Amino acid sequence: HQTSQTSLFCDNKKCATIQPVGGDVSYFDILLSGKPPSFEIDTGELRRNFLRLQQTVHPDSYSQKERAEHSLAEAQSSWINHAYSTLKDPLPRAQYLLKLHGSEIGEEDQITDPELLMEVMDTREDIEMAQSDEQMADIKRNNDAKTVAVIKDLAAAFDSGDTSRAKQLTNHLQYLYRVSQAVHAWEPGKPVVISH
Repeated sequence: HQTSQTSLFCDNKKCATIQPVGGDVSYFDILLSGKPPSFEIDTGELRRNFLRLQQTVHPDSYSQKERAEHSLAEAQSSWINHAYSTLKDPLPRAQYLLKLHGSEIGEEDQITDPELLMEVMDTREDIEMAQSDEQMADIKRNNDAKTVAVIKDLAAAFDSGDTSRAKQLTNHLQYLYRVSQAVHAWEPGKPVVISH
């Protein structure tokens, strides 16, 4: 039977068999009803579609079906989980959008902006010198504010089609996420690792 690339089930109502996810299908096709890929998304719609689809393809619902159909349900469930975790968080969403645009961040994409390099060194020093939870709370607030600003700039860069700028901002956001991890792992006197 014929089925569309973005359908999880055979389009023939009598068949309605679970189908493999097509190779050219994006996470947006399945979880955001085929809307064009965009950095700014409706996270409420994303969550509702995710829950509905997970319920529909949950492998337990296929435990009495043929092994092949059960295996497809497992594969789809895993694919949908990965798609959801990618789109719900700004950093992996930006990385995924870059990939869709044929541009990925690799090891060679180290931070080269002198201002950002200085920010990395200053933040590392601030965390290492911190002696109290209050000082760490200030660092966290500062990092959270920078994260919000970078996410806003990322949305504008993707919206205007400036992939080069979006790549720089994604790299910056990646660094801010690492700072957040270092803040959460902070203990007085413990060495700080923030890779850049």
